Parts: sequence; C-alpha cells; structure tokens
Amino acid sequence: MTSITYAEAVDGALDRLQNTGFYLDGSFSNHGPMAAEALATLGYCDEVDRWLDINIAHRKCGPVPKPVQPIADRLPADWQAALGDHNRGGDWIQLFRRELTDTSWRQVLQIWWPRLLPGCAGSLTHGLIRTAHAVRALGRVAEPSDLQIDELARGLAFWATGYSPLRSGLGEDRSRDALSVDQGLSELTSEYAGYYAMTMPSFPIPLIHTITAPAAMRLVLAELPARLHGTSLQTMTEVNRALFAGFGGQRSRVTRQPATTGTAQDFAALAAEAVDIGDEHAIKICEAATRENALHPDSRYLTAARTALALIRKA
Repeated sequence: MTSITYAEAVDGALDRLQNTGFYLDGSFSNHGPMAAEALATLGYCDEVDRWLDINIAHRKCGPVPKPVQPIADRLPADWQAALGDHNRGGDWIQLFRRELTDTSWRQVLQIWWPRLLPGCAGSLTHGLIRTAHAVRALGRVAEPSDLQIDELARGLAFWATGYSPLRSGLGEDRSRDALSVDQGLSELTSEYAGYYAMTMPSFPIPLIHTITAPAAMRLVLAELPARLHGTSLQTMTEVNRALFAGFGGQRSRVTRQPATTGTAQDFAALAAEAVDIGDEHAIKICEAATRENALHPDSRYLTAARTALALIRKA
C-alpha cells in the first residue's frame, strides 16, 4: 500500500522537474514528467521520488527554454510560422501558459489538437505523449494543481516546438464513430506490439513508440469531441507506418497471435521488473501494454513488453 496519493506523487515530481527543459544534453527527450506519471499510474507512487533521484542525477537535463519573441496566438500566420522552430520553445510555453490562464484546459486542448496533430511525428511523437500524460493527470483529479496545468502548457509547447508533419497530407476523416476509433486504436497497438516482438530491434527504443504513441493518443481522445477522433486515428496510422519503416521494422516476419492475454500477475511482475531496470521507456511500455491489454486482451502486449525489457537490459 502506498503512503502518498497519485496526485501527490505527480505534483511532487513536477515540482522537482520545474527547472528541466524539453531535452537532455543532445537531442534525447526529457522523459522525467512522463515516466513519473506512468509510475504513479502503475501504483508505484512511493517509488516516484526515488526514481527521480536517480533519473535527475544521470540524465543531465537541459534548461527550460527562454522566451525570444511572443507568439500571437490570435494571428494564424504568426503561430504557424513558429511551428517546428526549436528556438521558440520558451515562446510556446508562454503562449500556452497565457491560454491556460484565461481558458479551461479542455477547451485549450480542443483548439490546439487539430492544429498540432499533423506534426505529431516530430521528436519521435514525444510531444503528443508528454501532452497525453499531462492530460491524464488533469483528468484524474477533482481540482487540478498549478503544476499540472503548467505541465500541460509544457507538453503542448514541446509538441509545437518539435512539430514535423509527414510528407503525405491527410484529409479530415469524420466517418468513424467512437466505437470504431476505439477498436482501431487497439488494432494499431496490438499489431505493432506483434511487429516489435518479432523485429527485436538492436536499438530497442524508437519502435517502442509505435505502441506507446497510439496508446497515449487514446488518453487524449477521451477528452476531445468525436469529430476529431477519425482524423486522429488516421494520422497515427500513418505516423506508425513512417516510424516503423524509418527504424528498420520487419513487418514480413510477423504472424498474428491469438487474442489471449497474460494474467494480472504477469503484468504486475512486468511492472516490477521495469521499476527495477529504471529506464523511462521500460516503465512507459509496461504501463501502455498493461492498459491496452486491459481494454482489449491480446497476448502481443505482454510479449512486446517482455521483449522490450529484455532488449533494454542488454543495451
């Protein structure tokens, strides 16, 4: 039994990470806020602080980006020109802080989701994923804290800064209802979980996002109107194809697995192993696989997560 609540664990982590930016030294994304929230979701609230001790000491995060020039959110030409500009991260944070002060977080999310969605492949989908962890935290508490609201501002700003659209443009798809989008996301995560396990990539991290990104998208769609769901699934399907091809995924070697599942004990043991490893992606893939399997049981989730943990241990 944990001695602190989910909200306390998340707020404590966000407080400690206030001075960390979007990236570590180099181009590797700062996973601290995402992994801390995933740990709390897995029930390891008491472990979050200890995990952060190790993560902060070893990861060497860069600073929060400083504002350069304000972005006029009411002038499309101005904010569109700033999309994907890595020098404008501080400006994007300021923009979303302003909007979240004046407007409810769900409304801000609804406005910016279709604007940012085409570029969600940027930074290996981490802008979308960080936003999704922030959204889940906000949705789980009766009264969001200032830290949680600010984390949404940072997640959206990270997404806008890393914005990178696919070359093939997608039209708006409103043809799918909520049930079919839910099923489509499950088909996407289970399909790529199978691909991941069979590929067994020598560099295990990039292809993990073909599972964690659509699983993260599901968290945000729960807070968005149905009219945005079809295009979101369509976009994520294209992003997964691009990531899979770009990082050496082996689709031809994959055979479909029976729609069976591991036990709750299997996933609990997997989570404990991920905590022991301590790697951000180990924690995140276990949380995503556990959640996706609970919605639509499929043996590929457990197999993919086990494969990822084994590969990360060796890396």
